Amino acid sequence: MPQPDKEHAPAPYRDDSVYRAAYGVSDGLLADHVIAGRSILPGASMVDLALAAAQARQRPCSALKDVLICRPGAAREQLKVEVRWGNSSFTIHERRNLLCIGRLEERESAPKANILMFDVAARGEPVEPRALYADLDRLGYRYGPGLQVIRSVLKLADGMLFSLSAGNHRDCRSETMNPALLDGAIQAVFCLLQHSDRPIRPGGLLVPTGIRRLSIHGSVQGTCFVQVGESALTRQADDVLADLQIRNERGRPLLRIEGLLLKYVPRDFLDKFDGPGPAEPS
Repeated sequence: MPQPDKEHAPAPYRDDSVYRAAYGVSDGLLADHVIAGRSILPGASMVDLALAAAQARQRPCSALKDVLICRPGAAREQLKVEVRWGNSSFTIHERRNLLCIGRLEERESAPKANILMFDVAARGEPVEPRALYADLDRLGYRYGPGLQVIRSVLKLADGMLFSLSAGNHRDCRSETMNPALLDGAIQAVFCLLQHSDRPIRPGGLLVPTGIRRLSIHGSVQGTCFVQVGESALTRQADDVLADLQIRNERGRPLLRIEGLLLKYVPRDFLDKFDGPGPAEPS
């Protein structure tokens, strides 16, 4: 019986594959993402890490789903993380701490979200991005230069249209998405809320804790657009559920986000994660 050609046979996927990454607090995303006085790895970087790990394993990935951020990636000097795969699920760890879990989807399926369709060339009343960042800073979100990706803003009848732009840097791990731009889409939700009749309640913060589904239609790099409207937001007391779409300069969809959960937490929420050992998940 002929034996298979081992030299040309495709390498089997290893379900125990591990992808590793390290982030420093002196520069990069950790330096630019300071929440309530602490350097926190952006939730967008959890998505970037999962996509980078899938690419390292040469796994096709059309979507991530059921992404849950279990605890913030807080760091004082350096944050070292591991992405571990099992079949189509992934977990992200920092030492003994479980940071994030989720699943990978290889085939595209029909969207179920209330996505706001928009025109990237829409006209509206300009809003100064520096004023928006100053407002967010007063709330407790301090974004450094690498994460101040909102370049222009228009106030429309049904929300706000944001132009985002960011260059690649060493903290971009995947080929698919610049995490600074995904973080910019989350910043856009915060900005819209602050210009609504129900802004973020004083004394607390909204933090991203999960995404029901994130569908990938193109590479999110360079310049892109996101529009946020009240019709794409669902309020649950102080929590917010958002559906978003990121488009390129020609209006082509690049990223579809269904069910981004922003959880309202007290300002001292991060205090319990200062210790060296595992704390209760968020």
